[in-house]
Amino acid sequence: MRERGRRGLLVLALALVTATAACSGSGGTSAGQGRPATGSPLTPAALPAPRVTLAEAGKELAGLLSAQEVLSRATPRQDADDRNLLEQTDDGQEALAQVALNGPAGASPPHYTWGRPQLLVPRVQRTPFWFAAVVNRTDSAGEVRPAVLTLIKYGGERWTLSSASLLEPGARIPEIAKDAEGYATALDYEDTSVEISPRLMAPLHATSAEEGTEGFTAGLIEAGPHTTGYADEIAANRLDYKKEDCLGYDSIFAASNYPVYALRTAGGGALVTYSLVRTTTVTSKVEPCAEIVVPPDAKHLVKERRASKELRTVELQQYVSTVPAKNSRRPAKIIGYLGGITKVFVS
Repeated sequence: MRERGRRGLLVLALALVTATAACSGSGGTSAGQGRPATGSPLTPAALPAPRVTLAEAGKELAGLLSAQEVLSRATPRQDADDRNLLEQTDDGQEALAQVALNGPAGASPPHYTWGRPQLLVPRVQRTPFWFAAVVNRTDSAGEVRPAVLTLIKYGGERWTLSSASLLEPGARIPEIAKDAEGYATALDYEDTSVEISPRLMAPLHATSAEEGTEGFTAGLIEAGPHTTGYADEIAANRLDYKKEDCLGYDSIFAASNYPVYALRTAGGGALVTYSLVRTTTVTSKVEPCAEIVVPPDAKHLVKERRASKELRTVELQQYVSTVPAKNSRRPAKIIGYLGGITKVFVS
């Protein structure tokens, strides 16, 4: 995110979004941009048939979560159990599940039980079809955390878990705008009726995580551990590594290639699900230099325990954020997160 050209393109994109929103305000809103949901005047009989019904969503989610509970408890574990668990995931969740299954020797995959879900199913959508759910997740230690799950269906394939995030302590899902039959409204990727379009949420978040209060995104996204907190952490680590004259440190964020999902909230804003990739590099500038130690949460991903030249870790981060309606003059807020290191490179 530090290259001047990429930053310039992001600034240009923001300018274009602002200009488009201004034009639509005076000349009407196109179908691709969407309108703030203020309640549909259509009667249930006049509403278009949903592409994914609430009944189908409930059945598929229940089946997937039940299967995960059973497979994660399997004793003794078989390779087929792990394969079946992976087959139920896709996109970023598949990468995180793969790491969990390839944990330290002798360790079992995490086991969770699930509560009663709140379904968030868009009525109108294009393929691949998807829906979200908010459901309490209980881990093996008895800790209960609300989770935001997104399921997706590519073509004629079965439903799989595309992403999962845990709500931050004290955070709550805002009220989702629903029609008379309980279906939600999906926002277009380029929707400009909210302060930050779904497409721009990930790259703006990445910039905030790198540059914090000093960046041009200051004020667009609320300060917190996953935004300005990361920027403060990076600045502190750079100073620590600088004390070792021969070591260099850098950590950058970027939007992933995984799907972005967005739903209209009752206040005209959006609930957006997306993911980032964080790449952290520690490098020996000259040789010989102090050895670079592989962090504890990455040891099971690589045989080596130390690097002599460079250590690079790649972390996948899945987020849920709320974005206010256009011209609300309020920042977007990160309310959910789940992630982990998925790759380690040692040289």
